[in-house]
Amino acid sequence: GSIDVDTEHIPKNLKSLHLNDNIINTDGCRGLAKLLQGGDATLTNLHLYNNKIDDNGMGILVDALQNNTSLTTLSLKRNDEISKQGQILLLQLVNNISSITATLHSNHTLTCLYV
Repeated sequence: GSIDVDTEHIPKNLKSLHLNDNIINTDGCRGLAKLLQGGDATLTNLHLYNNKIDDNGMGILVDALQNNTSLTTLSLKRNDEISKQGQILLLQLVNNISSITATLHSNHTLTCLYV
């Protein structure tokens, strides 16, 4: 399913969000991206265990996390539609070894990944 996020009313102290077993799909990832983007992001733990996230959803989350400096833990276990390519996108987010510059610009805050 999708998630409608009202960015005007996100709690400023929100640290941990558990949305396991909610049938979250690509549309839902678009909503979650709003929580992960911008300088006001405070979320440190996001648990999305056993949803319907696929490679497209993974791409949306990866894009949202490019400049995120708050999220340290992301759990995506049991999202069986994430292929090896989707997993590679996530690994490149935290350790892009295509160049020295890319490595320097990788997300160094996200330290715990569960896929």
